[in-house]
Amino acid sequence: MSQAMLTIILPLALAWMMYCVGLTLKLDDFKRVSSFPLKITAGLITQLIGLPIIAYGFIHYLGLPEPIAVGLWLLALAPGGASSNTITYLSGGDTALSISMTALSSLIIPFSLPLMLPLVLTDAHLVMPIKIAILQLVVVTILPTAIGMVMRAYISTKWFKNFINVSGKSALWTLFFTVFVTLLANLSVFEQLFSIASIAVLALCLCGGLLGAIVAKTIGGDNILMKTFSIEVGIQNAGTAIFVAVVQLQQPDLAVTPLLYGILMNIPALILIHWHRVHKNIMI
Repeated sequence: MSQAMLTIILPLALAWMMYCVGLTLKLDDFKRVSSFPLKITAGLITQLIGLPIIAYGFIHYLGLPEPIAVGLWLLALAPGGASSNTITYLSGGDTALSISMTALSSLIIPFSLPLMLPLVLTDAHLVMPIKIAILQLVVVTILPTAIGMVMRAYISTKWFKNFINVSGKSALWTLFFTVFVTLLANLSVFEQLFSIASIAVLALCLCGGLLGAIVAKTIGGDNILMKTFSIEVGIQNAGTAIFVAVVQLQQPDLAVTPLLYGILMNIPALILIHWHRVHKNIMI
């Protein structure tokens, strides 16, 4: 049952959230992003280089046991995911920029992860499934978003406008649902909630978010860009890290840290969403 929840229900929920995001976007949003290559470059460098540096520091400073250290390293090397795109949308960030960063990082990670993993796990022999990674990105992120954008562009009836309003509100509740499904499918992780692994994943999430905000501010970004960088750098795709640990490395114990991250990262994310909605006076 837990396997079915993770492999079927959760991806469908994420796809629905991305469809809701697509209903809010226009092609002009992506044209605007492409006009500012500095944002994309700065964001990717921060995520793909800055976050691993932070993780590497934690691994050595905290003296983490190998299973926790490798799990944290896998998280730092993972791309962003559909969750970061949805959280950006619900927090009032630049959704088009977030999706663009996720798409690019997901295409880079299959090549960068095998090169950087041996820095912590010296005996790793890893070949990333590039086709699977790209297919997952397309199915869960790009395809639902594109469908939402096309429907918004070509359907102008009154009922569809009402549908867009309802769908936008449902995105937040769908996010709550994904959190619930993740918890339900990984109940055994609760015994690790008050461990050094939990401290490490929360620290990685918070420090990554802080680094993203600092970089955005440094390049002259506004609050929207700061939130976008903070979320995109701080929220990683735990599913990728779990896949590498369990399927490719065949070491399930390395997946404990990513599982904890998949649960605990929602705490700062939900706080940020709540803060945005309170200050913008948005009704849920």
